[in-house]
Amino acid sequence: MQYVKQTPWIRFCLFHPAFRRKNIFSRVITGHFKWYTADMPGLGNYLLTRDSLNLVRKLLDCFPCVVIIGARQVGKSTFLKQILPCASSYDLEDYDDFHLIDGNPEFFLSQVTTPVIIDEAQLSPNLFKALRVAIDKDRKTNGKFLLSGSSSPHLLKNISESLAGRVAIVELAGLSWSEALEKEESDFIENIFCVNQLQKLTTTKTRKELLELCLYGSYPEPYLNRRDTVRYYKWQENYIKTYIERDIRALFPRLNLEAYRRLISMLAFSTGEIINLTKLSSSLGVSASTVAQYLEIIEGTFLWRKLKPYETNLKKRLIKSAKGYIRDTGLINYFLKIQTLDQLQGHPNYGHIWEIFVIEQIFKSLANKSNYLYDVYFYRTKHKAEIDLVIETSNGLIPIEIKSSMELKTDSTKSIKSFIEEYQCPHGIIISNSEKIQMRSERVIEIPAIYL
Repeated sequence: MQYVKQTPWIRFCLFHPAFRRKNIFSRVITGHFKWYTADMPGLGNYLLTRDSLNLVRKLLDCFPCVVIIGARQVGKSTFLKQILPCASSYDLEDYDDFHLIDGNPEFFLSQVTTPVIIDEAQLSPNLFKALRVAIDKDRKTNGKFLLSGSSSPHLLKNISESLAGRVAIVELAGLSWSEALEKEESDFIENIFCVNQLQKLTTTKTRKELLELCLYGSYPEPYLNRRDTVRYYKWQENYIKTYIERDIRALFPRLNLEAYRRLISMLAFSTGEIINLTKLSSSLGVSASTVAQYLEIIEGTFLWRKLKPYETNLKKRLIKSAKGYIRDTGLINYFLKIQTLDQLQGHPNYGHIWEIFVIEQIFKSLANKSNYLYDVYFYRTKHKAEIDLVIETSNGLIPIEIKSSMELKTDSTKSIKSFIEEYQCPHGIIISNSEKIQMRSERVIEIPAIYL
């Protein structure tokens, strides 16, 4: 492929937010950039601006090395080139690049011009010790190395053993709502502790847009190609097949792949439920400890998320088991054979699917925009009083209930009011599918999902 020289004007048009949000270059000057988008598979005919772009650039100013981790096919390779469009780039899934670096990483790092991008870095364990030596030779210079990796367990092990204190780690998740819809980010997270500001939130998103995103999921390639039904469902089929038969087989060669595949399917059908290792092990015909190991792998490769229970009050009869869910609603819908918006909204699991969809958006916003350290839990008592999400920070607790309905029932605030009183929360939030923000009581605010 012949590359056009990246002039300052071209870089400005490609990456300036004003151009990206309006999609100007794809509609007006696409012809000048086919060389660039063609080299970035999975994003159709244009790039999507990722919300964490500025965060990563700030971290490159503070650390010698930044590592982007995340599930396969969330757009890490494209993201790397958005961050450092002029840097030299190496992909360790490429045979020549792998042997160039893995054969003698010390020599490679001594000769390469920085900043440099190294994609799928987990494939070369030898690289990390060499990186430590290269960084320590010049600790005053930041932003030299930008790496990515999909296989979190091995990648994080190498980082912790070799690059502790020298690296910042950022997870790139699937597309956020603002990324997928190419609209401005909400100020919801910044104002989560201020009811007065929450009441002033504005939105340009529609409920139909969110439902469609919930249906198709947040992986960039299938979402952008969702109108091509054959291509979309073939991508979903190939994704699971490749994830298991290539990634998991390579990482864990002794794993029972058939049992592992069945577990993923079972998790899709029981998504959002309390984890019952005994029940899962009985269904799979393997031990509970094996199921626990499988869940660690699925979580570590970003396919599934585990939520811990909030259990500070040890005297109260609380559910102490974690719950979990497949993180991408598009994959859940694929397993459940949900193909239309009507099927989605009419499915028995719709409430759980919508809950996961909203929770994942909150996680993405917290990662990109939170100004404080946080932990996230769920809460459930033996009497089935439940809070879908509890965000804990130094400023206190914020309980969040998520409803898929457009109108709340009269008793919808009972659990959240009880939690607010018991744990002295400033207020609680109910996220619904209604149209307007309103106070449900003195300390409970209802916010439609379109405002997130």
